[in-house]
Amino acid sequence: MTDSAGHNGSDAQDPDVGVSGPGAPDGMQLLAHDIRSAVSDVIGGVRLMDRDTLPDDALQQLDRVQTASELLARLVEELLGGTPRDTVGLVGNLNLSRFLDDEVRRWHGAAHGTGTKVTLDRAANLPAIVQINLLHLRRIVSNLMGNALRHAEGGRVTLGAELYSHGETLSICVSDNGKGFPPDLLPVLFEPAARGEGGAPGTGMGLHIAAAHAKAIGGILTAANVATGGARVTLTLPKAVWCRADEPDDALPDLRGYRVLVADDSATNRTLVRGMLTRLGAECELARDGIEALNWMARERFDLVLVDIEMPVLGGLDVLRSERLRQARGIAPPTSMLAMTAYVLRDNRDVIYEAGADGILAKPLGSIEDFSKTIHHYLKIAPDPSGWAPEMAPALSAVTLSELMSAAGPEFQDQLLDRLREDLAMVERYLKDALVAGDVPAIRSQTHILLSLSSAIGALPLQEAARHLNQIGRDGDPDKMRSAGKVCLERLAQLRHELPDAV
Repeated sequence: MTDSAGHNGSDAQDPDVGVSGPGAPDGMQLLAHDIRSAVSDVIGGVRLMDRDTLPDDALQQLDRVQTASELLARLVEELLGGTPRDTVGLVGNLNLSRFLDDEVRRWHGAAHGTGTKVTLDRAANLPAIVQINLLHLRRIVSNLMGNALRHAEGGRVTLGAELYSHGETLSICVSDNGKGFPPDLLPVLFEPAARGEGGAPGTGMGLHIAAAHAKAIGGILTAANVATGGARVTLTLPKAVWCRADEPDDALPDLRGYRVLVADDSATNRTLVRGMLTRLGAECELARDGIEALNWMARERFDLVLVDIEMPVLGGLDVLRSERLRQARGIAPPTSMLAMTAYVLRDNRDVIYEAGADGILAKPLGSIEDFSKTIHHYLKIAPDPSGWAPEMAPALSAVTLSELMSAAGPEFQDQLLDRLREDLAMVERYLKDALVAGDVPAIRSQTHILLSLSSAIGALPLQEAARHLNQIGRDGDPDKMRSAGKVCLERLAQLRHELPDAV
């Protein structure tokens, strides 16, 4: 096994494309904005896909794309300088089991079609939460897994994790049963451009990158050939590295397992809030303005979001309104959001609640005891974002329908609405007849019409039901088709019932 992980970068900038004028963003800022938007669209689109209609092979690839795109988003932020300085290299609470599961799902997909089997060997005594910088750890594992997969030759690659030395040392290793490292490579394995004789082509940067990140988090990377064949690379982390704080205080609520996003332009406030959340056991991500906050919410799911109202670029009120709008359209899961502000007079509070806040945290923030009680209260009553799916969205998006009506213009709105009602009624009638007759071509024809109509007005539950029925019709299973048809007709009837009140 030799290293061939690629590493490339370029300073792409088109001097002829940009916005001129005092204070205008430069070309790289515009490029950064577009890259972030594109990455967020990829992640958002992956999360909105109907997993129930996908075969196992496609699900593996979907998991691979989702995990890889989330890593890409973090790398893009670091590359473009979008990561706040106070977060670079900062440790945070990390759910170790969830991290390992995510990585294995990603590499299952990468191994598909190669004949290589990817497995997870996880010891039972692993800590639930470790305090490690996620980006560093993910880049280490990503380079090691990618390298092993290239050289396993249709064999086996195993991601392992265990505690030893009486719980004092955490070990995360990647092993394979390939040819092993060439002997001439072992002494210089982690140096840049180490390739070894007879190795596969590549830049040799992967293991060097992994070793650099291991050093950055206080760990050690070692490599060896296995006597029975293959190679193993091990990341060793002493307890002082991954357990830097005591368990959550008994007198304070235990927030382990919860994810919280903190958006605040003040580095001091971000550090303060992150410190308290970390002490309580919660995982925490940071954004320094409203744009970063919306990008985080488009890419990943959180149990709670804390938003500073007075932020540059995009203020907290706009963040609240934008995210509630995405939720109303059915393209984002319901998430509790708290506003942080020093302006807590009645008029200010009314405006904040109208924008979509579930509650308000007054600045300056109080003691950790008071802070923890408030956070724990809203986490207890918050919706579970992990269980959200597109079909849980409202029957239709009043916002999307309103935009459609506005685009039609006042003189055509009534005509458009009447035509929409007629089309839905016609599809309902024809679809019922086709389901009774078991007419698969007719069923698929009507679901295609439904997909178009439901997409136009933001009727996401009907859209997902129609897509599912169309897929079942392609497979031709009569029992599944009847069941899916019943669900589709129920959602169509619900949409027709709610449509008059939505205009």
